[in-house]
Amino acid sequence: MAILTREPTIALVTDDVYSVLSDRETLGFVHKVGNVYVALSGESLSHAVEIGQSLSWDRAVQMVRFS
Repeated sequence: MAILTREPTIALVTDDVYSVLSDRETLGFVHKVGNVYVALSGESLSHAVEIGQSLSWDRAVQMVRFS
């Protein structure tokens, strides 16, 4: 489990998928599906596992950040 003391970096992967990055690793991804943000945990998008959904962007990023 990665413990972050500062906000993660967000990078656009595709039109509707964003990666959530720490200083050293990819923590996971947020996939926007309609008006829902799907939080995915894992270093690789093809193997990431869904850990939650939210109507809030910030909440989805927090799910990834603290998973």
